[in-house]
Amino acid sequence: MLTTSVLDIEICQDTALWDAYVDSMPEASNYQRWAWKQVVEETYGHPTYYLAATAGGVMQGVLPLVSIKSRLFGNFLVSMPYFSYGGVLASTPAAAEKLLDKAVGIAREIGARHVELRQGAPFEYGLREAGSKVTMLVDLPATTDDLWKRLSSGMRNKVRSARKHGLRVQWGGLDDVRTFYKIFAVNMRNLGTPVYPPQWFENMCRFFPGENRIVTLYDEGQAVASGITTVYRGTVDWPWSATLPESRRKYSAVLLYWTLLEWALENGYQRVDLGRCTPGSGVHEFKRHWNCEERPLHWYYWLSPGAALPQLRPDNPRYTWATRIWQRLPLPVANRLGPRIVRSIP
Repeated sequence: MLTTSVLDIEICQDTALWDAYVDSMPEASNYQRWAWKQVVEETYGHPTYYLAATAGGVMQGVLPLVSIKSRLFGNFLVSMPYFSYGGVLASTPAAAEKLLDKAVGIAREIGARHVELRQGAPFEYGLREAGSKVTMLVDLPATTDDLWKRLSSGMRNKVRSARKHGLRVQWGGLDDVRTFYKIFAVNMRNLGTPVYPPQWFENMCRFFPGENRIVTLYDEGQAVASGITTVYRGTVDWPWSATLPESRRKYSAVLLYWTLLEWALENGYQRVDLGRCTPGSGVHEFKRHWNCEERPLHWYYWLSPGAALPQLRPDNPRYTWATRIWQRLPLPVANRLGPRIVRSIP
């Protein structure tokens, strides 16, 4: 039974209490857990405000906030940056409202132009919803044979073809970050998008040693495709993956995704989240071939007076010229400049 005591909102310092509450909530996301605060702080140095709502000593809600300040993009609060999910997690509407009020109060104190909440579900608290992204979820069947039969004949043929080309699979962790990063950095430069620093992925693996895994495909000793997974409860998240352009004719991307799904099923997970994408894009079309359920991503905003909705996304038409320039940069230059820019693009 929930206590009827007065709600208090404060900056939480109790890691165990925070995580115990998150783990008790069925709708909690991976990225509301405490260790992501440490990953963000150690990688980017962003200040964080981990707000907790308590009543009579009983936790009733949490809201992890990250403060991002940039000369290019301004000052704002996000929950949670760099991922698709975060936002308010609360046992009662009163706790949710109090947490939101506190977040707005902090935003006003530090001069933030907006607060962005990446809720996993609709959140009816008078905020403005915006966004055109969806996430792609694969519910896994009982057996690998069932998973295989769900694929189209064309996709099955591509998996077979990739195997005939001799692509070799390797699973690893922290020691494989550099291999993953070499492929990922090339892919991001080719897309015209600033790349994350390698420390971002190293810290993810260091703070979640048993939960973040890296899968890599090798073609005659050369790493040609790789992706990083993170797991929570029954779900495997697939936030980042990449393939070298010359390997795609051997269907490296297809085999990479099949390897992920097969591994998740064999290790007892119920679903795989293939990550967010824009409907109608090439990535969206590729993911549709894996029998996904599309779910809209509910992102909500509080805006300070006179502020406009943020447009900090790589596919924003306003940044087309910047994308074209970035695609022409030498890879070492892109890898040096990218982390300085992307830290401010959540």
